[in-house]
Amino acid sequence: MMSSDNKPTPVGGRVLRRHPIRIFAAAATLLIIAVLLLVLSVVQSRRPASALRQNGYLGPADAGKHYAAAGNGLAVAGADRICLYSAAGKLVAEAEVSFTQPVCVGSSLMGAYYDLYAPGIEALYPDGRHRTAATEGAVAFADVNETGLLTVILEKSDGTSVLMVYDTDLTALFRWEPGSGYIINARTHGEDSLCVNCVGGEGAVLHFFRIDSADEQARLELPGELVYDFDFLTDGTLAAVTGSRLVLVGSDGSVRSSLDYSGSHIEAWSLGGGFAAAATVSGESGGNGVITTVAPDGRILGSCSAPRHIIALSGGSDRLLILFSGNESTLYGDDLEEFVSYQPEDDVDQVFLTPNGMAFYAGSGGVTLVDFGR
Repeated sequence: MMSSDNKPTPVGGRVLRRHPIRIFAAAATLLIIAVLLLVLSVVQSRRPASALRQNGYLGPADAGKHYAAAGNGLAVAGADRICLYSAAGKLVAEAEVSFTQPVCVGSSLMGAYYDLYAPGIEALYPDGRHRTAATEGAVAFADVNETGLLTVILEKSDGTSVLMVYDTDLTALFRWEPGSGYIINARTHGEDSLCVNCVGGEGAVLHFFRIDSADEQARLELPGELVYDFDFLTDGTLAAVTGSRLVLVGSDGSVRSSLDYSGSHIEAWSLGGGFAAAATVSGESGGNGVITTVAPDGRILGSCSAPRHIIALSGGSDRLLILFSGNESTLYGDDLEEFVSYQPEDDVDQVFLTPNGMAFYAGSGGVTLVDFGR
């Protein structure tokens, strides 16, 4: 059995010392055992995903329309029910809803749920509680960080947008309306940092705030560019994906580094955890793919060719899980060293790598939980 850092784990925590006369026999025995364990591990890693389905998670008859990681657990939003599951697969909270386009986001403290472009926010908690909050407009976007700050973008009836930040109990803490431009998305970091991505006639503008003040702390203008998505890395650095590059930004709004796609286009990305990852492809119809990981200071941690078309990425503190086409997935280190491959079911189209080293594979047939720490 190998530990998560790929170092052999002594049986019972002891290192056994053997008499020299028995070295050859012991070595032969260990070799046979090692081969058997290797064969067993390969068979287990390739067995059908249905064999790994955990009791309590959604099956085909009860498949949710939208999934999101919630710490080590999972949030699920369906048309008539929202659910929050623990890491062990236990249903810890649920509520009946009536959603047309269900969406959910999550953290270790809560799951947040909404009907896209309809008013209102729902929240479920690990202790079984359920809360709701009315909103002054239709919810177009939401995000929740690990301290429980919930960021919500609302579309008002007059066509303008407003940004709200709530605490874990859905109490409003911060409100902001752009004087010009339109809010695309917004995210928080820690207990007070906020960034809002707006687009106007000149391009994208990133606005930086502290939620205890209405005064803008900094801004970054990106003329002629659109920010597709962004998030905060663990150390507070902001990683943003535009149509032409991956940008790392400091809290003062200054660009720390920029990774150009060099004529390729962005296909997938992961912007959370300890590093940023970008997958680019040459050619509009899909050519050669390249995966690149970048440290918060701009250093290239790793770069490699993508063996297949990339469907989804999910990053953690120092790991990157990639779902490829053809029912293949690989867990990499932040330097893109391969750790292990796993073959999910045909319908899987989302992956979520959790902080405890486990991963959720989600698709129309349900959810599979895979433990990569073993």
